[in-house]
Amino acid sequence: MQIRWSILLVGVAISTLTACSDGGPGLLKHDADNLVLFKRVTLASDARDCAEIEVEVRTGSDFSRMATDGTIVALETSFGYFENGSRRIETKTVDGHAVENLTLPGPSRLTVTARSRDAESRLVISVTEDGSITLDPN
Repeated sequence: MQIRWSILLVGVAISTLTACSDGGPGLLKHDADNLVLFKRVTLASDARDCAEIEVEVRTGSDFSRMATDGTIVALETSFGYFENGSRRIETKTVDGHAVENLTLPGPSRLTVTARSRDAESRLVISVTEDGSITLDPN
């Protein structure tokens, strides 16, 4: 599968968490055990309606370790649907990462939320007609 556009978000999320203490309103919320970050969102050039979403779950007092295999991550979208045909899917981590595909029926602005225990992260993205994606600052 050819990759058209990829966004790496870990650095942005970590720097935002550090700069805003609690991640700012609605961006990141962590609990004593987990921190959930969007690692990557990728649209394929041969399937503009399909986004692959990768989430990273970290653990430990300083969140320096990857979550153990099998840690449950719930993904939810405001638009489109996951492989199970729903706007919500639960998946498990492997090496601290969880990956799911999201089908987008046309250009859209959507919010994807990732949760693990009480930790939560939200990402607002816009998908345009030409298949490019951008982060929404709001």
